[in-house]
Amino acid sequence: MKMINHFEELMIKGIKAKWIRFRILLNILSVAMANGSNPVEGLRKAKAIREKRKKIHGLPGISRFVKTRQRYYWSENIPGWPSGALDAFFKGELQRGAIQPAERVPLQTIIFSITSRCNLRCRHCYEWENLHHTEHLQLDELIQILKKFQSAGLTHIQFSGGEPLERFDDLITLISMANQTMDCWVLTSGYGLTQERALQLRKAGLTGVNISLDHWDETLHNEFRNDPNSFHWVRQAAKNCREAGILVSLSLCATHSFTTRDNLYRYLELARQWEASFVRVLEPRKNKHFNGQESMLNADHISLLEDFFQRTNRDKAWRSHPLVMYPGFHQRKVGCFGGGDRYLYVDSRGNIHACPFCNHAVANALTDSVDAAIERLKQRSCHVFEKAMVLEETS
Repeated sequence: MKMINHFEELMIKGIKAKWIRFRILLNILSVAMANGSNPVEGLRKAKAIREKRKKIHGLPGISRFVKTRQRYYWSENIPGWPSGALDAFFKGELQRGAIQPAERVPLQTIIFSITSRCNLRCRHCYEWENLHHTEHLQLDELIQILKKFQSAGLTHIQFSGGEPLERFDDLITLISMANQTMDCWVLTSGYGLTQERALQLRKAGLTGVNISLDHWDETLHNEFRNDPNSFHWVRQAAKNCREAGILVSLSLCATHSFTTRDNLYRYLELARQWEASFVRVLEPRKNKHFNGQESMLNADHISLLEDFFQRTNRDKAWRSHPLVMYPGFHQRKVGCFGGGDRYLYVDSRGNIHACPFCNHAVANALTDSVDAAIERLKQRSCHVFEKAMVLEETS
């Protein structure tokens, strides 16, 4: 397979980005009209989606897009434009905006753990208790789960673990099946993501990778990951994926000690040098092996992260840098998107949870229906949203 030149992926900004935004708005209008709206009502709904995005993101509009393989991306969690998956995503958003939706609004995403194996023992790992040397699900069972969620109208999937590259051949099979109807991402440490494997993933239809990088400093990242070679593999994985034409997102766990202005902007600059398209900032969560001060951010940390998110996505000075994603910002405004609202988590045993951080299984993806699982999830309160409320009340 021919190597893709770095310049085939472009950061679209300025007037061209405005033109792309306008065309996407027309696309939303077209989807609205195709689902029963007249032109005036369709335009109202399209504008409502745009205003809803402004409210959630706290930004006036999308400042730039990442273009790859003739599609434009502005989020790692939303399918690229134009595509059938994005049309389905828009239809779901239009249904959410209806006063009385005529049918159940479909899920947008699942995080699907396909393995319990991993070479690393990261302090903040939410799957620590499930890591094992043997697999709980066979390939045919993974396929059964995937087909079940495909039938439910899924438009986006994130293959997780453990380390999903530990089941590389099975991962290729699953991506090849899924990419016809949805965008496929892999959540990885980067370990073993060679040039050859990156090309195989691209050929199978992989959209992007979320590679965990928890510090711009090599030594400190390796200490956090408990492995002396982790930083090296992140750098190599990012390079190999970029050259193969796979979108690259670097995922940061912003701990108490890391979250300073200097660290955040050094990290973003490193991501630019490595030609990443996105930086995803996650707030730490307690687990049995990661608790205490490192897993708790105070109001000053939250304020700094929110300023970083808004400034880098708004100010022209940062428009040649990766787009910054910060889920915590949105969750404090509208609550968690997990719990069967927009996404849920399937662990390596097939159990269904609200999200990776809410380890309370409500159903099993092999034996239970998706609708029944979602109904059970919606009756549980997510601790992410509860924490957000506490922060708002005490800040």
